[in-house]
Amino acid sequence: MTVHIGMEQKPTALAPTRKILLLEDRSDYRNVLREYLLSCSYQVTSVPSGVEGLREIMKARFDVIICDMMMPKMGGEMFYWAVTRVRPAAHESFIFFTGHKNNPAIEFFFKRIKARVLYKPFPLSLLDAAIQEIFLKVG
Repeated sequence: MTVHIGMEQKPTALAPTRKILLLEDRSDYRNVLREYLLSCSYQVTSVPSGVEGLREIMKARFDVIICDMMMPKMGGEMFYWAVTRVRPAAHESFIFFTGHKNNPAIEFFFKRIKARVLYKPFPLSLLDAAIQEIFLKVG
């Protein structure tokens, strides 16, 4: 696996106490993203599946939800629908990522919900930009 860590310049978070939920089933990728987000002063909860993510959503509110599409038990699409059913405003907080750029079902879902999407591998500067976009839009 190759992870492109575009750390030319580390961003300064708008609000250091912002809470991020990170869902990724691969522990190596999840740990890299988690450590990077922590270095940006975010409070990060990371889980390996949508099932665990839903448990966290029921316990707390998150400013940003960064979600892999392909996970065991409950993938990204099912997780999105479950979350937005119990917390409708959370639809603005999602950033999806996937390595399946040409999957018609995934692309249809992304278009349907007008999703923010990052395709693996992606530079961390794109993740930063997507997070900042949420903060500017949601406040």
